[in-house]
Amino acid sequence: MPSLFPILIAIVGLIICFAVYAIIKSKLKAKTKMELMAKPMLDDTSYIEDMKRNPIKWGYVTWQQYDFLLAAQPYYWETMVDCADYIETVDFDSIESMTIGAPGEQDIELAHVYNQNKVGLKNFDRLAEEQGSLSIAGHSHTLKDSVKIVWFNQLRVLRLFTDINDETLITRYVETVIRRTFGTPDAMKLAKPVTKEASNPISSNDSTLQLPQESGILLISDHNDKNESNKNILP
Repeated sequence: MPSLFPILIAIVGLIICFAVYAIIKSKLKAKTKMELMAKPMLDDTSYIEDMKRNPIKWGYVTWQQYDFLLAAQPYYWETMVDCADYIETVDFDSIESMTIGAPGEQDIELAHVYNQNKVGLKNFDRLAEEQGSLSIAGHSHTLKDSVKIVWFNQLRVLRLFTDINDETLITRYVETVIRRTFGTPDAMKLAKPVTKEASNPISSNDSTLQLPQESGILLISDHNDKNESNKNILP
């Protein structure tokens, strides 16, 4: 009968390697967070009017759902695709999930199709037709963690999923997404809050946020008045 000792040694070795990896990853995240949180505030008013966080239990992991009400008029499909293309280019390692959806219908997963022949999201034929929602998910270079972002057509709400439980850090990230300041000195900086007179905080009966809840979290998501807003969502 073969000895079990080599097998036990191999198992112990794997456990030690996993523990070391977890410790290194945890320290890297903590260092990244400290560096990002130390950034000064922008001398400008925020593009974010309000934010609500909702923890969601998914298996053994608790994901955080962040809903951001933007200080702008509703965005449109072209803006959604353009913003997703920007995030893929500057912050995601790759697109691990991409879905499109319509009210009352099951979301359609497109990542497997897109990744067969990456042409850029703005050139992806499956995004040529306007949809009700668009989501992309991947590993964020900036946050060193998995992120899923969801846009809702003709609304001014942006939804983000991650396992990071830090409202300030995620607000910095979303402000950077909106301003397109990744790779610049203004990246991951907070801006001055919207004044109470101009704000319309998210409440439980706010019709702006009557959106479909995610059934699952997949992480490793010619109008003449389009530009007639007091503040463009994407500069």
